[in-house]
Amino acid sequence: MHDETKRPYEEIVEDLEAVLTELEDGGLPLDQAVDAYERGVKLSQQAQQLLTNAELRIDTLRDEP
Repeated sequence: MHDETKRPYEEIVEDLEAVLTELEDGGLPLDQAVDAYERGVKLSQQAQQLLTNAELRIDTLRDEP
């Protein structure tokens, strides 16, 4: 598995979509559904952090002379 801090955004989104599909199917026992939800939250946070970092980089480049 990749280092969690260096995973590509696209891979994180792909994993998040897989978790969402699992949850939407509704066939998971409660404990597995909670675990999947927790994974989804973590993946969402990772994706958001990557987007925030990209936005900051773009803003920095725009501000350069």
